[in-house]
Amino acid sequence: MNLVTLELRKHRLLIGGLALLLLVWVAWLARGVSGGDPLLTLGLGLGSLLAIAPFGVLVPIVLARALAGEAAGPLAFLLASPRSGWTHVAARFGVGFAVLGVYYAVLVATVHWVAAAAGVRYDAWLPLAVWLYTIAGWAAPLLALGLVYGLLISAYRPGRGGQIVAVAASAGVLAGWSWLGRFALERLGFLPQLPLPHLVLPEKVGRLFGTSGGTLDLKAGLEPLVQSVPTAPVWVGLVVTLALLVVAARLWEEAEWA
Repeated sequence: MNLVTLELRKHRLLIGGLALLLLVWVAWLARGVSGGDPLLTLGLGLGSLLAIAPFGVLVPIVLARALAGEAAGPLAFLLASPRSGWTHVAARFGVGFAVLGVYYAVLVATVHWVAAAAGVRYDAWLPLAVWLYTIAGWAAPLLALGLVYGLLISAYRPGRGGQIVAVAASAGVLAGWSWLGRFALERLGFLPQLPLPHLVLPEKVGRLFGTSGGTLDLKAGLEPLVQSVPTAPVWVGLVVTLALLVVAARLWEEAEWA
């Protein structure tokens, strides 16, 4: 049994739970589109999206917790197996990344389908850009950070005092993440930019805002404030992910698991 298959088996309950959540959510929206008002369904879908999207954070948490439990559990032999640290880290990160990638791809694709049924029009690249920003700018770094946390706890087995320090450090990580985001937006303007996407809302929404012709293009309203969409968060997220994976691989190779 290879490491990827083992990771899938270890986390099958989490994967099954996320799949069930997606199935119920998609079925609920499909019923609203087919038997109700698609525009109202889109509003309900976007509102509920804010509730279920954060469930993706369970993947790095469970991954870190599984690593911490392996040190004293029946799978402890895996930590000291002759495979390189990069092999172990790649298997765990790969499985987690695949789960998160599919999870957020289904969310984005479902909203895209409901929006099309509701008459919302936008540039074809927008759903892919939203998925890429979510995965590269948030999910991948968080997943790599979960690996580092799990390995630190597994390797050094901190006592209660060390666990308190780890919780306090988590607040520092959040502050650092916020600083990185501001740094990316303020100092990395030389990186490639995306044009503002056209986002044309249907006539029913446009009439609420009193626009001529009924439709409403949000690009026209945003252009006086923002000229383009920065890609810096994506590049920073990829760099942070790679750096954390290097740290995780070195931890795996240097730690004594005995």
